[in-house]
Amino acid sequence: MESIDYYYYLNPMFYLKRGWSIIVSMGWYLIGLAVLLYYAFPYIQKHYILWKQKKDEEEYAAKYHKNPDLMQERLSGVEAARQRMQKFYTEMAAEAQLKEEERKKKKQEELAKLVQKDTCGHVINYNNSPGTSQGSQSKSLKSEYNPLMGDSNKRYKPPKRKCRGSNCGGN
Repeated sequence: MESIDYYYYLNPMFYLKRGWSIIVSMGWYLIGLAVLLYYAFPYIQKHYILWKQKKDEEEYAAKYHKNPDLMQERLSGVEAARQRMQKFYTEMAAEAQLKEEERKKKKQEELAKLVQKDTCGHVINYNNSPGTSQGSQSKSLKSEYNPLMGDSNKRYKPPKRKCRGSNCGGN
């Protein structure tokens, strides 16, 4: 008989039935507790975070109040890190300034080359095609076809309505 009771407690259904009976007997209480926790969680979380920050500040103050050398080491480490970052940013700024100066010099050289060439009276083509003078253009810009613009001489006219029935304006 004892062996039967032992196997009865090893059966997972025993624990499932036991748990279900607890849920059934206290179901509304558990649901109410869950709803209460759901609405109270942000308030509890806010107070927990404030408490944790206060506790951390107290530990920090106690640790560095007891040993001022640690505080001095930490402050000197922070200052050294700031100086390294400032040095890095200064180097990057100097490199950027050099690149900008090089870019400006290249632009000035290109401009000087264009001025040295005899470009007076000629159109500068950016399409790498041979340059043509302004007088040799056969078409003006207005006569170029642009399908999005339509015919520029006409205005918009609404389409005519078709007559329905016998009353068509006298026709």
